[in-house]
Amino acid sequence: MTAIQRDGEHNYSVGGRHFPSVTTVIGSVIRKRGIERWIGQLGNAEAERVRSEAASHGTLVHALAALVVEGVPSIPMGVEDAPAQAQLDAFAAWYEQYVTEVYAVELMVADYRYQYAGQLDFLLRFKGDRVPTVVDVKSGKALYSEMRAQTASYREATLPLLRGYGFTKKTCRRGILHVPMDADGPARFHEHKNHQADFQAFLSCLYLYRWLRS
Repeated sequence: MTAIQRDGEHNYSVGGRHFPSVTTVIGSVIRKRGIERWIGQLGNAEAERVRSEAASHGTLVHALAALVVEGVPSIPMGVEDAPAQAQLDAFAAWYEQYVTEVYAVELMVADYRYQYAGQLDFLLRFKGDRVPTVVDVKSGKALYSEMRAQTASYREATLPLLRGYGFTKKTCRRGILHVPMDADGPARFHEHKNHQADFQAFLSCLYLYRWLRS
């Protein structure tokens, strides 16, 4: 399989060719009107500061969740990290209750037909299930409809890899694991089932992304 490389700006190179990232494609095409109104209320500079802090927090939560899956002992955190600790505890409780096996963490995938790439958080199998599931973790306050297109693109790129993990059938579940930022409740898995329609939505984004740059 062709090696996939990614730089610090989330630009992917597959066999020496540039493949746009899933998040770049979707983010460049689908407007988030709620976020636009929020930026208008705060002002550009303050909104950028808050978004930067949220991105750093989200990166931390993702990294800590990966450590839980890999069996690394908990890292002591101070009072200032209490929100991340609460989310980590919520993730760990969900993982212990529902997951039986993890096949890949932060797996980079590429679709060679449509020439895009991305990185999914986990490829795992739920307890009592016979097929794997693509899971993307979200640690923000809300979920958005375009996340269905994101997980569909990951699933489509993952299907050809399943035989390498011991699965004879090219079938896979997918969804978002929401670990709320306020951590006032448990982590919840939101499954996305309409694979064909959601992947077509992503392909529409990909077409517009390339058309706008042509």
